[in-house]
Amino acid sequence: MELMIAYLSLAVVVALCGRKCRVGFWGVLLFAVVATPIVAFYGLLGLRPAEAKPQSTKLRAKRWWKFKEVS
Repeated sequence: MELMIAYLSLAVVVALCGRKCRVGFWGVLLFAVVATPIVAFYGLLGLRPAEAKPQSTKLRAKRWWKFKEVS
C-alpha cells in the first residue's frame, strides 16, 4: 500500500512539472501512471512547451469592460 502511495505521489510530482507542456497536467499524469514516473519524466524533457497566446497589439485593456484603441 505504501509503495502504491509513493508511486502515485511521484506521478503527481512529474505531472506538476509538466503543467506548461503541450499535453498538460492530465496528459503527463496519465502517461506517468501507465508508464512509470521515471520514464514519464524523461519523456517530459523531450516535450515542447505550450505555445503562448499572442497578445493583441491594437487593443490594450484599460479595464476589463473597456478597451482603448492604441495607434
